[in-house]
Amino acid sequence: MKRGKGRLDCRPAMDSLSLTDSQRRLSLLAINLCVLGVGIGFGALVPLMALRLAARGIDAAVIGLNAAMFPLAVLLVGPLLPWLMARLGTLRALYLGLSLTALTVLLLPAFPGLGAWFALRFLSGAVASIEWVISETWLNIIATERDRGRIMGFYASVLAAGFAIGPLMISAVGVEGWLPFLLVALAIGLAALPVFLAARLAPAMPPHHPGSLGAALRAQPLVMACGLGGGLMDFALFALLPIYGLRHGLDADSAVLLLSLFIGGNVLLQIPIGWLADLTGRRAALLASIVVTLLGALLLPLAIGSGAWLYPLLVLWGGTTFAIYTLGLGLLGDGAPPAQLAAANVALVMVYQIGSTLGPTLAGTAMDLIGPEGLVVVVALAAAGLLAAYFKIGRS
Repeated sequence: MKRGKGRLDCRPAMDSLSLTDSQRRLSLLAINLCVLGVGIGFGALVPLMALRLAARGIDAAVIGLNAAMFPLAVLLVGPLLPWLMARLGTLRALYLGLSLTALTVLLLPAFPGLGAWFALRFLSGAVASIEWVISETWLNIIATERDRGRIMGFYASVLAAGFAIGPLMISAVGVEGWLPFLLVALAIGLAALPVFLAARLAPAMPPHHPGSLGAALRAQPLVMACGLGGGLMDFALFALLPIYGLRHGLDADSAVLLLSLFIGGNVLLQIPIGWLADLTGRRAALLASIVVTLLGALLLPLAIGSGAWLYPLLVLWGGTTFAIYTLGLGLLGDGAPPAQLAAANVALVMVYQIGSTLGPTLAGTAMDLIGPEGLVVVVALAAAGLLAAYFKIGRS
């Protein structure tokens, strides 16, 4: 590795940066603070847009279709990201993504028409995917074999905390006028500041090779299965867990509490799970997370009437369900050659978005057909499929 023009010029053949411990901590702190700002912004933007559309009398189906523009954009733009990141470099690509994301947010109140909101939601997904992929690739480049689980767990906790803070911000300022959009744009824009201050510690993105995305998809089938299944279960539960509670006779506050506890487990348990992954091995931690996720789905119908063990079950379930993606991300860093790391991360993000699109659709349809336990059936089948994938391909 050599220094040039004030920042590190990292050779892509290296597994991690040759930094001192304090430099590694500063680099990790910078990208995690960036992730926190983006998480707060999007954690606020999702309910803000939904509530503004609902106040205008827009049907729920149309609101859901509008939300689907984000993952659709990630899927369509994803194949271009490795080339863009290699062409622009880490910092310029990241600054471009953050600035364009903040701009799309500011354009929403300026162009309130429904068609414009569909276009801007799509554009926000396209440009926000740059930050998503760069942050996870950055973390995997900085991480080492001994601490990758803890680094990914901390990242997941920070992101979940941002998603939890965002709605609180909207609750505090309301949804009317320009102010909530200004605050969302500010949170995303300020996310660039810690990265700017630690610019010399930013890793270089691996060079782009044609066909690398397809090669990444084929090279790590278990990791991609984690992305697909994790996205399906995460978004099915995020979208429909309160509805599950309502259909079991809970009042609105109690139904929302189910989701709050589930997300709380996500925030609290990622670091301990990452620590266990470093201690016992990421594959062993992944197997345990899949099994607990499957058991959580099977136990939920029995626990729904008993707050005494429903609440701890939801916290544990929330932690292990989201850990499937973060442990897959750690396995990706272990197994992907450095030159393929960015493309592999793009592939993982894309399959996660496919899962996040399928999850609410399949679970919602199942709930309409067989009742509230349709959610449990879909999540349990997804976890069982991941368990089968683990034993079929996970030991190869």
